Amino acid sequence: MRCRICDAKATLLMDRGDLALYRCARCDFVSGEPSHYLPADERYEGYYRGPVPSAPEARYGEWLARAEAAVGRGRLLEVGAGSGGLVRVALARGWQVDATEISESGLKMLRETGATVFAGDVGTAHYTEGTFDFVVSLEVLEHLPVPVSHLRELWRITRRGGLLLLTTPNFNGLSRWLLGIRWRVIDPEHLGYFTSATLSRALCEVGYKRVRVRSRSLDVLSWRRGTYPARGDGFDPQASAQLRDAVEASKLLRIGKTGINAMLGITGVGDSLLAWAQR
Repeated sequence: MRCRICDAKATLLMDRGDLALYRCARCDFVSGEPSHYLPADERYEGYYRGPVPSAPEARYGEWLARAEAAVGRGRLLEVGAGSGGLVRVALARGWQVDATEISESGLKMLRETGATVFAGDVGTAHYTEGTFDFVVSLEVLEHLPVPVSHLRELWRITRRGGLLLLTTPNFNGLSRWLLGIRWRVIDPEHLGYFTSATLSRALCEVGYKRVRVRSRSLDVLSWRRGTYPARGDGFDPQASAQLRDAVEASKLLRIGKTGINAMLGITGVGDSLLAWAQR
């Protein structure tokens, strides 16, 4: 196995049959190798069964407000926009929004938002260099066979001084340390597993500056369901969003979540990485 970041030799870290993980001796990146590849259109067909519940809207508003303070309300691109949760919030705030998506189930809902939608990978959209003020990529990077090419394309289409917001699972998160290869995020559809260090380095190497990566969140759905069978249950965006709704509906749980996220950011063991970077 060659590292998906630097192409150096990677050695076997763990294997559960449907998926093997390899760690790079040079850059420490962890690459996933599924036993069976499915074309992307088959893999994500039916991925979105309906509109995602509303819980993330407040978070989207916070992220957009931060971007507006830096670059104004300009042109925004969300890559892999799913069913359009962030897209809807951005449009309501006055952004000019483009979005890409490969899942047919997501595209149907995304087109109803009124955003300019491209069906396909961002690399095939052929956007002009420096087109966007703000580029968003949420839980996309881990799905890609060549993640650095994706980051390089996002850098290219962002204007000078523009921003990138990116999230991806944290391989050094608490759930991975305790559940190991049984963590539901370790799945054949995920081909790359970042840590704060490997993500920061990759962003800097493609040209981003003022890179800030922090960890946040616990994958509470994994803990609620307990230890999974060896092959995991996979990722269900609807179930995750419904659980977020339940948390947001409780004042006590919201306060607890804020405190936990602060601690996870300090310790670096949150299950998700949140990166801001400037071109």
